[in-house]
Amino acid sequence: MDRMRSMASSMAAKASVTSAFAMEKAKKEAEAAKGAMRKEAATLQPKLRAAYDQAEPSLKEFMRSPQVEYLKKNPAAVAAVLAIFCAVGIPGAATLSTCVGLMGPLEALFPILITLMIPAAEMLV
Repeated sequence: MDRMRSMASSMAAKASVTSAFAMEKAKKEAEAAKGAMRKEAATLQPKLRAAYDQAEPSLKEFMRSPQVEYLKKNPAAVAAVLAIFCAVGIPGAATLSTCVGLMGPLEALFPILITLMIPAAEMLV
């Protein structure tokens, strides 16, 4: 029984370290992605516009004007936006999507998503 508890504790500690590592990597990639998105705007903009045109109206509004409050009220939107970003090829989206898969749509991840959203919103204007 003690061995099982020890194994469970060890697995929880490894999961926590993995989540922290993934979150730190997502932060760094999101910061780097801002510049990359602006450089690749000519390629990304038509793909993003096509995905945007198919999105739900409330998601469209968020994509044009990203606000953390929207994410707090609509945590499912995190996965929806990341699915769009991954399909479009937005740099950093895959890593952030992995974080959401590991930890769920935690509020700690919202600023990272907003970091990706700002240059994307600029492309939609």
